[in-house]
Amino acid sequence: MCEQNLLLITRLKSCSYYYIGVLKKYLSRTPQWLFMYVFGRFSSIQIMMLNYYQRQRTAKVYEEKDSVFSHLNTDEVVKSLIADGLYLGIHLPDSWVREICEFAERNNCYGDGNLRLSFAYQERLAAQSSYGQSFRLGKYYNASLLCPAIEKLARDPKLLNIAAKYLKVESVHAGSWLWWSFPPTAAIYESTAAIGQVFHHDLEDYRCLRFYFYLSDTTLANGPHVCIRGSHRQKKLAYLLSLWRLRSEQDVIDYYGTSRIVTICGPAGFGFVEDPFCVHKGLPPTKGDRLILAIHFSINDYGVLGDRDDSLLLNSSQLTSK
Repeated sequence: MCEQNLLLITRLKSCSYYYIGVLKKYLSRTPQWLFMYVFGRFSSIQIMMLNYYQRQRTAKVYEEKDSVFSHLNTDEVVKSLIADGLYLGIHLPDSWVREICEFAERNNCYGDGNLRLSFAYQERLAAQSSYGQSFRLGKYYNASLLCPAIEKLARDPKLLNIAAKYLKVESVHAGSWLWWSFPPTAAIYESTAAIGQVFHHDLEDYRCLRFYFYLSDTTLANGPHVCIRGSHRQKKLAYLLSLWRLRSEQDVIDYYGTSRIVTICGPAGFGFVEDPFCVHKGLPPTKGDRLILAIHFSINDYGVLGDRDDSLLLNSSQLTSK
């Protein structure tokens, strides 16, 4: 009975936290963002706005010889993105993986993104005991500013060219994220909607794309990313008309079938790029933790994405950890 009550309380807290967060998000956004969020889900509006931005901004072509990803064919990546909304197999060199992992070891992350729940990754279990709660995520703030490797990746010429070719306009780096995913306890297993572990699609701009890099070996047990291939171009009318973006597993399978579900596993350094308008989710880890980096490019920067928190930059220890 106590476990059932704890699960109920956790569900209520999670739901209230999620809906309050959604309400605050809607009320704090700019009119430009609100227009995009309401109408940008429809292909006719997407095409119209893309044409508008193409007349305003010409995409630059970057010299690719200094790219970290020497093997990468940008045209091949863009072709796959157009058809499937997904491209697999962008390898991040081992030295870059080590540098980012060392940054994660030196700096504190924050339990479920809560600024009051700071802890070192190596001391997570002790922190959970001290704070009296379990964490689903360990999120880093300001990593895109304080970690040189992440900062450089956001300026990599091949990534910029892929973004420009896919978006068809000069792209902007709208944000980066670095975070751990932890195996959930029984009491919080079902409260995963707010952290992206339920099928959903993101509507961040008229068109955008996101690069992901596993920084730890990721198997089915470590919480791999899952994407519905081609779903960026095909959605139920009910999906488009609803402000509710979360979808049940069965609903997704009934509409898209199992053959289009891509579960992405790979070693540390394995990368991929996705149009986040695709239906996707992250599986919760069942055994090991997962460290992952995401770098987001879009047409506009509405100032609402990324890991920046200026209040933490006042902390001298964070400023010197770079």
